[in-house]
Amino acid sequence: MLGSDGRLEPGASPLDRPTSPRRRILKWLIGGSAAAFAAALALPALAIRSLQFATKDAAPGDVLVYSPSDADAPVGQPLKAADLAVGVGTQAFPDQKSDNANNLIEVVRVAEGDAGLVAYSAICTHLGCAVYAALNQDGLIACPCHASLFAPAEGAAVIGGPAPRPLPSIPVSVDAEGNIVVAGPFSGPIGPV
Repeated sequence: MLGSDGRLEPGASPLDRPTSPRRRILKWLIGGSAAAFAAALALPALAIRSLQFATKDAAPGDVLVYSPSDADAPVGQPLKAADLAVGVGTQAFPDQKSDNANNLIEVVRVAEGDAGLVAYSAICTHLGCAVYAALNQDGLIACPCHASLFAPAEGAAVIGGPAPRPLPSIPVSVDAEGNIVVAGPFSGPIGPV
């Protein structure tokens, strides 16, 4: 304890000294700084983790719905096989899975009947741009970024441009209501590898 003169009494421990207001403030500032430093490290890590949310991939049985990429299409409505004439293409997403850009699918009718429907990833294998929804004047799938061209009737083979490989295909079928549905997984990785 402190004596009347402000000095420690004989036999008193230095730990018995009352803490000065400056020391208390200094302790609070050091503690606050440590907490701010910890938060500065933790917040970016949490932000990065939140950006890695789970997405749903196209799966067999998913009904394809028109995507917003086709201005004349009824967005969000099921894509019917009867809606596609030979030589016409459009883009669709699996229903309720448009949050995953890799699910964008280019559907093309290359011949009459259900067997004449083909579908490919609409993500270019060059740099990952989305291809045009409509086919060009030559009936090819075209990428707007670097002019890669893909032949839908030939397994989306690269006809021109810098794309290193064909667009991955995805099998489709037609259900009892005439909707085009996913029938299996993509044949390979989507976009650039």
